[in-house]
Amino acid sequence: MTAKVVTVFNQKGGCGKTTITIQLAGTIALRGFKTLVVDMDEQSTATRWASQAPDEEPFAAATMNLAAMGGKVHREIRNHLENYDFIFIDCPPAALSPAPSSAMLISDLAIIPIVPAPADMWASVAAKKLALTAQATNEQLQIRMLPNMVQKNTNLAKDTLEVLGEDEDIPLMKNWIGSRSAFRECQLTGSTVHKLGKSSAATKEVDKLTDEVLQILGISTARRAKK
Repeated sequence: MTAKVVTVFNQKGGCGKTTITIQLAGTIALRGFKTLVVDMDEQSTATRWASQAPDEEPFAAATMNLAAMGGKVHREIRNHLENYDFIFIDCPPAALSPAPSSAMLISDLAIIPIVPAPADMWASVAAKKLALTAQATNEQLQIRMLPNMVQKNTNLAKDTLEVLGEDEDIPLMKNWIGSRSAFRECQLTGSTVHKLGKSSAATKEVDKLTDEVLQILGISTARRAKK
């Protein structure tokens, strides 16, 4: 199939864009889909994360750094649509970067990670406007906000998530990612949280989130047999 393209972006740093990209792309790849991670961040965090994997157990998805492409990344991505089942684009945390707008020109889904805290909610306004502008050009683009690093038992999280859920323009994803050390630990091993075990809370969260992403894209959540 022609690749489904997912852009993960937010102009604010520290909201977990790379973590979400790596976990989703890696999980989908582990399910048997040929997956590519495109790193658009000059800091190359996604590339470095994947490179930590040992030679005998490489990261499940392929990686490619196209940070230098900037606002023309969509041109290069088009060259790879027939070579992969999924392409995930990890955008840089820069308000003036042209990368997100370019990426969303050819994306099927844009995910905006957001930490449920006032400053992050204020900063997300610009990201939402950018995504909606892209959607006006690319009518196939779906947009979702994804609560990340959620401290579920706090009043702050409950209140901010309630406000986010009332957004009429951009739906809130049903599955969220909690604030867990597991997501930092697996950076050292160049892996997803699945390396920590299927029964871990972090793994269960990522699997549920992956299922939701696949459902949004109209893809079966069943594991695919590798060719």
